[in-house]
Amino acid sequence: IQPISVMANSNSVIHVTKEYLNDGSYFETIIESNDNQKSSIKNASKTLAYKKANGDTLWYAKVTADFYYDGNTSSCTSASASGKSYVSEWKILDTSSSRTGNVGSATVTAGAYYLGVYIDSVTVKVLLSCDKNGNLS
Repeated sequence: IQPISVMANSNSVIHVTKEYLNDGSYFETIIESNDNQKSSIKNASKTLAYKKANGDTLWYAKVTADFYYDGNTSSCTSASASGKSYVSEWKILDTSSSRTGNVGSATVTAGAYYLGVYIDSVTVKVLLSCDKNGNLS
């Protein structure tokens, strides 16, 4: 008997939101799930991307987590953080992850640069939770 991998299915996007800023740039949040519907284990990720008005991604922060749920309770069994910049004006300075109860989180700090000189930084915390029925938020 071969074990069934919970990563067998391709990722499915289950939620997308956008928050626009005054200059037209925006933060886009995407929740994706890669799980076996017959299992009580769910692998998922939540990405917060900072984008230009034209849709180009400048940088992103991401939490990837595994959850266990059984209809009565749920818990986050692992969490990891990642971040990436696509332009020289932004650099990812720090990433860290944590998990508490049914929540996995990533804290990512991105630094803004002008002509190679550091200007300022922004720190974002991305939280991903799974309820007792396997619903992500």
